[in-house]
Amino acid sequence: MAQTPTYVVVGPQEHGVTRHALALAGAGDAVVRRLPAHPTVDALLAAADGAGAVHLHLTDHLLAGSPAAAADLVEALADRCRTTLTLHDVPQPAEGAERYARRARAYGRMRRAAAVCVVASEHEREALERCGDSDTPIEVVPLPVERSVHRPAGASAETPFAVAVLGFVYPGKGHLDVLAAMRDLPAEVGLDVLGAPSPGHDGLLDELAAGAAEQGRRLRVTGYVDDADLAGELTRPVVPVLAHRHASASGSAATWIGHGRRPVALDGGYARELAARYPWAVTVVDDLAAGMAAALSGEVSTWIDPGDGRTAVVDTAEAARLEALAVGERALA
Repeated sequence: MAQTPTYVVVGPQEHGVTRHALALAGAGDAVVRRLPAHPTVDALLAAADGAGAVHLHLTDHLLAGSPAAAADLVEALADRCRTTLTLHDVPQPAEGAERYARRARAYGRMRRAAAVCVVASEHEREALERCGDSDTPIEVVPLPVERSVHRPAGASAETPFAVAVLGFVYPGKGHLDVLAAMRDLPAEVGLDVLGAPSPGHDGLLDELAAGAAEQGRRLRVTGYVDDADLAGELTRPVVPVLAHRHASASGSAATWIGHGRRPVALDGGYARELAARYPWAVTVVDDLAAGMAAALSGEVSTWIDPGDGRTAVVDTAEAARLEALAVGERALA
């Protein structure tokens, strides 16, 4: 019988990768050992002490201060015990040649060190395969969608008064692209930024404020949204938008869908994959301005029809089961 590996979970509670790892570990009754972001090699090895196998969810920047340093840590851990990984934010060429080269080398090293790698989409699987040759198998476990029961009566009939982008604010997430695409929308349509800036990117809020002021448009920045406030924010009469320039998977998409919303998603590999998996849950557009205008006018609904019989999703329990199947046996092989 396969044994669940010990989950070494890195990072602050509010980080999406950390929350995801804790949720799957909890659903699978795994032993969890917590570490802050950027642990030392000694701290990482101490967390793995006594474990026959370790599973680690990570991005390079969550685990260490540089991609190469993240790979160093994973290799040290894999030298100590059997190590499996769930890799997030897999590098893509759209990041820029220099950044992509650094990160791709590191992700290739991490894959080679691991017994098994898990990613959240076929798009990520293909991206990880481009990071270098390796015999390490790659398994796909979709990001879970947790259904919220919170849906205000009549909410879907209300006219949207804002466009909303959920998640941390950082370059490439798409906030500036959304604002630029709003230029021809009525000035009374505001932009809601539902999240806080990632470390080092506070300046993006200044750029958004300047751009919104130039358009005569209201800008609302909530900062990090606590769980207690999340449902209220996501069920307001807004147009949810996914505009990440090079998303390979999206926790924000899963969160919108879980709250009954059908976001407008800028066309891309992952957006198309998401639409193929849940065609009732996302509207993929190649013209963001036109897509937002259609949603604001009611031509396109941003609400999932609760009566649609096709709305089965991979929830946390199922994702935990799939991850356990992916890593459990090989971790102790």
